Amino acid sequence: MNLRDAFDSKLIAFSPDVSDKEEVLRIISDMVAASSRIGDTTSDAIYHSLSERESMGSTGFGHGIAIPHCRIPNLDDFLVGLLISEKGIDFDSIDGEDTRIFPFIVGPESKPKEYLKLLSAISQILRDSNFRKEILSLRSPDEINSLIKAHSLPEDGTPPRRPGMKMLHVFIQNEELFDDLLQVFAGSESTSAIILETHESTDYLMKIPLFAGFWNADVRHFNRMIVAVVRDELVNSTIRNIEYICGKISDRDDIMITVTDLHNVLGSLDF
Repeated sequence: MNLRDAFDSKLIAFSPDVSDKEEVLRIISDMVAASSRIGDTTSDAIYHSLSERESMGSTGFGHGIAIPHCRIPNLDDFLVGLLISEKGIDFDSIDGEDTRIFPFIVGPESKPKEYLKLLSAISQILRDSNFRKEILSLRSPDEINSLIKAHSLPEDGTPPRRPGMKMLHVFIQNEELFDDLLQVFAGSESTSAIILETHESTDYLMKIPLFAGFWNADVRHFNRMIVAVVRDELVNSTIRNIEYICGKISDRDDIMITVTDLHNVLGSLDF
């Protein structure tokens, strides 16, 4: 399941006068409930699920965007669409800005991995400020549908070939960036990705008598490593997505990436 296949132009709407979060969730619920693919699930049931998810923490992640989403029992398909508000509303976003762009996902409870990939794919393409400006300038569902699908295709517009694999190690010493960097892998076509808690060599050297006194005993840093197996043709785009979040890697001293060829990969790991 990928974004270009899941996104439905019939689930695109413009609202000139939406006034609050509850109204946004109600409009989305009514749109989804009207779809022939939702089965017997009612608008009220969808609204309840969306509201329950919001009670866990706002899905407004900043830059005028929120991604309301929920998982529904006994649903077979994903319903992915977009609501655009003519005026910004308070959606309890993490940056405090009003929100106008509301992509949404209503998905099966039984497909968490596909659900996570769709959620991450949407958040990644909407990080681009030019893309956000362009989507707000459009007033045709078909134009918006084409724009989103174009941005979710590979750069050359061709279907992906069957690839070799590489292993990426991303060493992270900046706690503020970790969650955003992890999202890059949540939405990728990687076979597996795991997180390791790590330590600097300093943590060990400072305990060896020969090196005593070179470091302050209180020195401790955030250290984590993301290890992922990634298809060959996705390595460069994965690194570009990382640099979109944290800037040029070569200019930083708190993030490091290594890429290793893999001759064979057997099995996989679940999320």
